[in-house]
Amino acid sequence: MSPRRHRGMLLLLLCWVLLAGCTADTSRPAVESRPVDTSASAMLGELRTLDPCTLTDPAALRHLGAVSEAGTVSLDYCLLHLKPDERTLVQLAVGELVGPDEGGEGDPVVQHGALSIAQSAPVPGHCSRRVQFGDGVSLQVSADLLAGDPASGLCGIADSGAKLVADAVQQGRAGHRDYPSNSLALLDPCAVLDTESVNQVPGLEEATPRPGLANHVCSWGEQSADSPRVQLQHTAGEPPKLLHGAAVEEQIDGRRTVLSVVGGDPQVPLCSAETAHIPFGRVAGQVEVAQLVVALPGMTGTDACDYARGLARLAWPSLPPANP
Repeated sequence: MSPRRHRGMLLLLLCWVLLAGCTADTSRPAVESRPVDTSASAMLGELRTLDPCTLTDPAALRHLGAVSEAGTVSLDYCLLHLKPDERTLVQLAVGELVGPDEGGEGDPVVQHGALSIAQSAPVPGHCSRRVQFGDGVSLQVSADLLAGDPASGLCGIADSGAKLVADAVQQGRAGHRDYPSNSLALLDPCAVLDTESVNQVPGLEEATPRPGLANHVCSWGEQSADSPRVQLQHTAGEPPKLLHGAAVEEQIDGRRTVLSVVGGDPQVPLCSAETAHIPFGRVAGQVEVAQLVVALPGMTGTDACDYARGLARLAWPSLPPANP
């Protein structure tokens, strides 16, 4: 066999091997990529028991200044304090869930992995970001100036906080609280306060209940300063206190209750009724709290407290016992 023919046979054999390999590859079924479910419930789990403090990392924020926990004031968000310098104190709130109708239309949006972050326009002393899920739900991260220079980089702090949240969510680090069976966190506040009773409040005759996304709050009426409204929220923190002269302590359905005109001015038509429940978390002295707020524009704080007292008398009997 001539050298030229030998080379030709080798090339023919090589082509046959390559063709056989290609044929074998094409016989394999194609692997289809499944779309990632980026809804809030899929990525965060049960929203009612979500622990928002697992979505942030104080150590990862230390490049912005000294970081410390700021205590519990809500079941729905986690508070941190940052000190960029000796004169400046910034509060970072992480975790509050909002629906698609509560976001700012036209806000710039940047992609961060499978999620996106909406950048709300800053206002003096405040800057916020929204980590957006595929179902329209967003998780808010807000930076508020408590003391110091207004030009203290609030939006940079909010940006860092939002990116930490998006990373934690996508890495599966969203944690959950293990509430006891008689916890307020497991009780729907819309089922505690009867809407027919709320409809007796002036201006709320046609109001319907609006539950929060994590089912820790129920609202009736428009959320604006000039509209009558009622809100029942299950929260946590220090036990209710008498903070000023426009606050009184009463027993309602056997529960110590603090009725307080918000801000202490009797002319302000805004009153809260609060009662402590069972201990909350690992910090001694913290408790779960049922908080009922009534706003009656055009009336007085005394009027608002009269309605708050009446609604508390109807709501407190539906709260779970402290010792089941």
